Amino acid sequence: MRKIILLGVLIGLLAANPEAVNLAVNVVGNTFALELQDASAFPAAGAFDLGSLAPGSKDFPVTGVIVAGCKSNSGRQWYLQVEQTEPLSDPAKGLVLPEGSLLVRGLLSARSPNGKNLPGNLVAAEQKVLNRPGIVYSSTARGDAGFNNYEGTYVPLNFGVKIPDAMPEGNYSGRVLLTLTE
Repeated sequence: MRKIILLGVLIGLLAANPEAVNLAVNVVGNTFALELQDASAFPAAGAFDLGSLAPGSKDFPVTGVIVAGCKSNSGRQWYLQVEQTEPLSDPAKGLVLPEGSLLVRGLLSARSPNGKNLPGNLVAAEQKVLNRPGIVYSSTARGDAGFNNYEGTYVPLNFGVKIPDAMPEGNYSGRVLLTLTE
C-alpha cells in the first residue's frame, strides 16, 4: 500500500493560516465491489417480493428486478454469478418448491452510459437458479474498461418463478447469493 502526502495542495491554505496541516491519503491497488440495488430509484436492497402466483404459472414480475452495480478497475475479466442458498419454502407448512423453480434473466440496462448496451456477455435467456453458481454476466476481457461509470457497470437482473401445477398454497421465501469474481 502506497501513501501520498498532499502538501503541495495545501500551500495556498498555509499562507492564510499559520498552522501546518499534514494530510495523508492511502492509495489502494484495485477497486472490486458488488452493490445490489432495488430497480426503483436505487435504494439499498436486501429483499424483493415476487408477489402472488397461481399453480402452473411462470412469471417475471417487475417487482423482481434488482440491479447489480459491479465495479472493477483491475483491467481483468470478471463474472457475476447467482445461486440459491436456501430453497423457496414455507416453513410454517413444511412446503418446498423444487430446485430450479426460481428463474433469472438479464435485462439490458437503461441506465448504461449514453444508453449503450452492456459491453460484456449478458445472459438474457431465462435460466434456472440452482444451488451452485451460474454466470449471469461476464465482463469484457478488460473488465468493461472505458464503460464503467462512477458506480460501476449496472447489470439489471429479473427474477421469476415457475410454480408446479400441483403446488399447495403458501408463502414461500428463500435466499439468493450474487457473487462477483475475477
